[in-house]
Amino acid sequence: MKESYWSRNFILILIGNALLFMVYNMQVPVLPLYGKQLGLSPAQIGVFVGAIMFAALVTRLFVPWFSERFSKKVLLVVGILLYLLAAVGYPLLSGFGLLVLLRLFNGLGHGITTTYFATSAADELPNQKIGEGMGYFGIGTMVTASLAPLLALSLVHRFGFPTFFLACIVILFAAMVTILGTTKAKRAPVKTVATGPVFDRQFLPQCGLVFILGVLMSGVMTFTPIYAQLQHLTGISGFFFIAAVAGVVIRPIVGHTFDRQGPRLILLVSTVLLTIGMVLIALIDRNWLLLLAGVFYGVADGAIYPTLQAWLFKLTTLENRDTATGMFLNSYDLGMGLGAVILGWVVEAVAYQGMFWVLTAISLLYIVLALGCSRRLKLA
Repeated sequence: MKESYWSRNFILILIGNALLFMVYNMQVPVLPLYGKQLGLSPAQIGVFVGAIMFAALVTRLFVPWFSERFSKKVLLVVGILLYLLAAVGYPLLSGFGLLVLLRLFNGLGHGITTTYFATSAADELPNQKIGEGMGYFGIGTMVTASLAPLLALSLVHRFGFPTFFLACIVILFAAMVTILGTTKAKRAPVKTVATGPVFDRQFLPQCGLVFILGVLMSGVMTFTPIYAQLQHLTGISGFFFIAAVAGVVIRPIVGHTFDRQGPRLILLVSTVLLTIGMVLIALIDRNWLLLLAGVFYGVADGAIYPTLQAWLFKLTTLENRDTATGMFLNSYDLGMGLGAVILGWVVEAVAYQGMFWVLTAISLLYIVLALGCSRRLKLA
């Protein structure tokens, strides 16, 4: 008799993860606009938005310590509560320092929840179904990534920021309810003290490439909404929606191609598409051009990240997989956080269009680096 992984716990965890990522993806295009309305400078907006990634990165360094002392359910509840604290505080506070502090609390919650939602889901799956089950688990994140920006920007434009933050609070409460409804996992692993290294140089090529991808993504997600607003364009929600849909559609094709031919072809095509997307964003003066840019950007993002992750896993063993995964996630978050801060300074120096031309130049360099890494490691 085949064992089904569609248990009550698994479904609740999948829903809770999807709801949490709904809030995360709702905040991505809205918080820069909120910071702009409060009078923050581009550099301050970059720090405000990017602080979540620094906090998440630091939090993941303490995952072994957390796991030894608390259950995953308790940790998820704490993580969601930290998200709630930030969502409640954003509309009540306007000082730059206090907003950054709230964003750091948000980042603590983000680091905890992104780690333990995934591992909690894996605990519910039989070993022979982990790949398939985690594939379905990821669909929730993909769907919310496509719907969240559209919902968030529509709420802001129609009802204002207070209604937007109220919606975030309601969704987070729903996520909390799903986690409180779970029971102890039947397949929860025995707690052990982590002894592996926290850094392994063999994964530097993939981590370096995903770090640069994080920098590029942070520039698009943080500053495109403001740039489109300055250009008097109304299609920014459509940009994020189309980008997310394109990313979802391309992933099965990317996975099949990677299994047959390795990373080199995918990285060549996707980095070229990414560069084209950056050029289009820099040139936007019509909504249709913004939407077209979303297609190129979404396909590139949907191809590069999973390709680098799959490439990384091909190099790992069971013993070093945790180290590799931690390095990979932290490299991406570090790129997102540093990118938002540094690119905010770039905006102040050369304005928004100039910043996107800088991202175009980085994208061109990225093509060379990606192809060089894949050739050197002979994995094409």
